[in-house]
Amino acid sequence: MANAWILPPLAMPSVAVSSVAIGAGDYMANDYAGVVWRSAVGNLATITVDLGADRPLDTLMLFGVDGTAIDAATLEVRLATAAQGSNFTGQSVTTGAGAGNFWLAPVQALLSGERLTNGTGVAIASWGAPAPTAARYVLLRISGMTAAGSVQISRIVAGKRIQLARNFGYGAAFGIRDLGSLDFTRRGVLQRSRGKKLRTVGLTFSNIYKDEVEAVTQPLLERIGNTEMIALLTDPGTSDRRQNRCYFGALVGELSQTWRKASAFEAKANMVSIF
Repeated sequence: MANAWILPPLAMPSVAVSSVAIGAGDYMANDYAGVVWRSAVGNLATITVDLGADRPLDTLMLFGVDGTAIDAATLEVRLATAAQGSNFTGQSVTTGAGAGNFWLAPVQALLSGERLTNGTGVAIASWGAPAPTAARYVLLRISGMTAAGSVQISRIVAGKRIQLARNFGYGAAFGIRDLGSLDFTRRGVLQRSRGKKLRTVGLTFSNIYKDEVEAVTQPLLERIGNTEMIALLTDPGTSDRRQNRCYFGALVGELSQTWRKASAFEAKANMVSIF
C-alpha cells in the first residue's frame, strides 16, 4: 500500500464556470456538502479556479461528483502562473510552461471504479515534474458527456499533498457516524429519526520523523485544529476502490503528537468525512 496523501485545501478566491444550471462556481469553494454547482446541459463544462497568487500545487480532488451521462466523461487539467495569465490562449506544453504558455496534464477519466455508497464520486488528478511546482490559475475541462449531459460538483480541493516518509500502521479504523437516532417509549413504541450517515476514519502514524513533525505535521495541526477541513486519500494506488479511499472532513478529538522513541513520533488522527 502506498503512503497516504494528506491534502490541505488552498483558498480559492474565485471560481468561474462555463455554465450554470444549479448553484454557482463559488459553491465549490465552501465546506457544505449539500451546496453544489451543476453545469447546464451540454457535452463540455469548464471550471477556472483563481488561487489569488502562485501557490504550491500538485493535486486536485473533486468531491460530490454526480450528474447526467458522466460515466464516460474525461477530465483535463491546465495550469498557468500569474505571469502567464488566465486566458489559456498560448501554446500548451507538457514539459513545463514557458512565458505565454500553460501546462497541460494528460487527459484522464473523470471517475474510476465504484462510486461511494451515496452514489457520488470523487475525481483525483495529480502530477509531478516537469509540471510547474506552483500555479495561480487552474482550468478544468470536463468533456465526453452526451449533448444531454451535465456534471455536478460539491467541493474542489486543490493543494500540495503531504506524503509522510512512513505510512500509517495497522489498526486503522473505518466506520460510520450515524446522525440519526433510535429509541423506544415506555410502552415499547419505536421512535426513529433517520439522519445522515457520515464516514469516519481513524489512523495512527507511529513512525513520523522529527523533522516531519517540526516542518509539516505540527504546523498543519496548528493551522487546521478541529474546525478546518482537509482531504485524505488512504491509498493512492490505482484501484476500482480508489474513490472510496477518499475523505474530506474535520479532525475530531485531541490533536497531539507523542515522542514515542528517539527516532519517531506518533500521531493519531480521527476524521469525520462530510462526503
